[in-house]
Amino acid sequence: MFDHDHTYWNRHGASQAKYDEMEAAGWKYNKTTEETLHRYYHFYNDGDATPRIRSLLWNTKWDALKFNPEYNDYCRRLEERVTERIEIEYRRFKNTNPA
Repeated sequence: MFDHDHTYWNRHGASQAKYDEMEAAGWKYNKTTEETLHRYYHFYNDGDATPRIRSLLWNTKWDALKFNPEYNDYCRRLEERVTERIEIEYRRFKNTNPA
């Protein structure tokens, strides 16, 4: 089952420290990363997702939804995409701002 407590939304994403470091520095993300983060934000704020996932969100109570494999897979993939983009941006960030 997907661990909903360890997400960027809960400030416990896989590369959270790197994301926080870039945010603190006012890092300007590239367009692909901005779009990925935008989709992530809208999923957690507005329930903006595929029609099937939106249907699950609107019609399923949280206690049941958090055990739904389709929903969990969607959330896992979304987290993985965000982590991938953060890692790419962090390498770019470090190349631009060596310690």
